[in-house]
Amino acid sequence: MAGQAHDLMLRLHGDPPTEDDLAGWMQKGSVVRLEVSEQGSHQTAHGMLVNFSGVVFAWLVPFRSGRGVSF
Repeated sequence: MAGQAHDLMLRLHGDPPTEDDLAGWMQKGSVVRLEVSEQGSHQTAHGMLVNFSGVVFAWLVPFRSGRGVSF
């Protein structure tokens, strides 16, 4: 992922961030640890550091089955 421009869909676990959280992280270029699993994967949740200074856009979409939201 480092140095590669591409979309990444993640399933977030735990309390989802708000749109204001996302906007603040992007404006500040924050590095945030999220509990995620990859979309379409049956992997267990794991921690991922996301550098929001490199995030161009993000949105939260409710996940249809199970817990969590897609990011």
